[in-house]
Amino acid sequence: MKNILRIFKYDLKKIHKNVIAMIVIMGITVIPTLYAWFNITASWDPYGNTGNLKVAVASSDEGYSGELLSVNLNLGDQVLTTLRGNSQLDWTFTSAKKAKEGVKSGKYYAAIVIPKDFSKDMMSIFTSNVTHPEIKYYINEKENAIAPKVTVKGANAVQQQINDTFVQTVSQTALEAFQLVNNVADETDDQTIADNLSAALAQISTDLSSAAGTVQAFSDMANSAAIMLNTTTEFLSQSGSGTKASVNALGVAGNGIDSLNSALTGTTDSINQALSQSASFYSAVSTCVGNALDSYNSDAQACANALNTVSGRVQNLIDGYQSLENSLSQIADSITEPHLKGMLMQAIGNIQKAKASQEAIRNAINDAATGITSATANATELKNNIDGLIAQSNSSISTVKKDYENNVKGSLDDLANDLTSTGSSITSLLGQLDNSLKDISGVTGSAAGNLTEVQKALSDSASLLNEASGKMSNVATAMLSSDDNGIQLLTSLLSEDPEAIGSFLASPVKLNETHIYPIENYGSAMAPFYSTLAIWVGAVVMAAMLKVNVSDNLKHKLNNPKEHQLYIGRILLLLCIGFLQSALICLGDLYFLGIQCEHPVLFVLAGCFSSLVYVNIIYALTVSFGDIGKAIAVVLMVMQVAGSGGTFPIQCAPEFFRKVYPLLPFVHSMNAMRECIAGFYGMNYWIELGKLALFLIPALLLGLILRKPVIKLNDAFTEKLENTHLI
Repeated sequence: MKNILRIFKYDLKKIHKNVIAMIVIMGITVIPTLYAWFNITASWDPYGNTGNLKVAVASSDEGYSGELLSVNLNLGDQVLTTLRGNSQLDWTFTSAKKAKEGVKSGKYYAAIVIPKDFSKDMMSIFTSNVTHPEIKYYINEKENAIAPKVTVKGANAVQQQINDTFVQTVSQTALEAFQLVNNVADETDDQTIADNLSAALAQISTDLSSAAGTVQAFSDMANSAAIMLNTTTEFLSQSGSGTKASVNALGVAGNGIDSLNSALTGTTDSINQALSQSASFYSAVSTCVGNALDSYNSDAQACANALNTVSGRVQNLIDGYQSLENSLSQIADSITEPHLKGMLMQAIGNIQKAKASQEAIRNAINDAATGITSATANATELKNNIDGLIAQSNSSISTVKKDYENNVKGSLDDLANDLTSTGSSITSLLGQLDNSLKDISGVTGSAAGNLTEVQKALSDSASLLNEASGKMSNVATAMLSSDDNGIQLLTSLLSEDPEAIGSFLASPVKLNETHIYPIENYGSAMAPFYSTLAIWVGAVVMAAMLKVNVSDNLKHKLNNPKEHQLYIGRILLLLCIGFLQSALICLGDLYFLGIQCEHPVLFVLAGCFSSLVYVNIIYALTVSFGDIGKAIAVVLMVMQVAGSGGTFPIQCAPEFFRKVYPLLPFVHSMNAMRECIAGFYGMNYWIELGKLALFLIPALLLGLILRKPVIKLNDAFTEKLENTHLI
């Protein structure tokens, strides 16, 4: 211990007496802080400055003059007017030609061009030839990696603004037109316009009724998927055959549902997931049956009970297939398109075959349980028989899944898109009908939770559509009668509830956003990564600038020093400088940059402890391998920058980095700092520091013990390098 302290005091004395040495030490201490602070400052709020991104906007829209409804509409001009007051991006208004040329030259990051027939195409929903309007979006992805992601959000906002403007304008104009028609009818008894409106409303009623039936069928499909996934997931989990995908399967349909279309297509995805798990389910059934029959001779009653339990699970899955068959039959009955109906009927036939093969498995298991109870069964024969039936069932299930993936799913998704298109048409005529949908929005707001909530939301949606269909049908009938109060009835209906149906069809789900561990700005979120990186850089700079070995002159002054004394004596100086570096970095983050931090003292502690570990790792590498060790330290730094999940979720990284992720010191330093910045969860902070401390073991093992065999090899390598007079 005495020699260790003498080395440390000697180092401090040498620094104190040498001004140049003091300046170098100060530089080594300060440089890493600049690295962290500059990067954190540059990342402070990049998305708050998107107003500087130039995006060109051009409208060639020629507008629309109404025939059925007396309305002059130019959505392109209205969009330009709205964007002039929008500061989300630096909107630049120009011509279509200049906008496209500006994107090519790099003057603009992106351009949005509204074509000349845009308003006309929007109003084509009132004709037999519906044309979907398009907005042309041009993006220069060469200029910057992030800018395209930001500008596309602006383009989406423009699209939503156009939809809102269109719905509001048409619905308000329609109400005014209905009043006008009523006045004209009173004065002239001319029912031509009223007849046209009546026919349009009758078609809307038919579309709503058809949509309600389809939505209800999808609701039943969601229920089928829930039954099948609940059965397979629970059984696989209990049998030890479950996977992470199985455990999370019930959330598949709910993720990201923000429109009717995504709710419907999410349901078809869940059916595909349920079919995929059926084969795994029956593999687990085979295993459980085999385990049960193995206990036949020792405990026949327990064997029979186990078989009865497995039989019950098989029956549950059969019920799911029966429910799926009923849902597809309901859809097949409600459509007239021959090709789709034919594919659905073929799928129903395959499901019936799969159901029959599963019923055979259930019956065989029941017979086995009965035979075991009566002591008349042969376990081997029973197992072989059941395995044969399972093989047949897996084959039929595979046929169902292949047919569903290749034919049925795509057709059902197209049907969902058609339903959404129908809803968009109705929305355009009636406007956004928000008020009557507050209750259903509250229900569907939780649809992302699981399939049961999706099924309930779709069922409630179908009920609302049926109710709206009935109202439209009543109004159309009244308008066709000789009673000239039909228009007044329609006007009264829409005036009482002017925004309900349109709002629902446009977006049936409200997003209620709750921030868990909120972070004020992007700079605070990035502080753990850049601070951790700066601490490592500081340790690398020390290893490169300072001598890691004690001089021969000092060794002669010591009293027979041991190798470990020389090692520890010199590392004390590096640790002190490392503590200064990390403390200055963390304190600067807190009080110079002003990052958010719930636990500032523990934040500094995490930084200092990280420095302790990093200095030990890099010092051990440098002492043991010399210049090669320094190179290894740099390689480790580069690997951790890419694979520690500091900028993007590690799940987005290539497989190699996902595998080495837990083995990187950066990961645990950053996790501990994040706990301090955003708030603690349990003992996570101390757990992460504990994991970080484990890296001290191999570092000390290398520096104090394992480096001895490689000293001669390292000395020879160093001598060769010095002979070059270059390194």
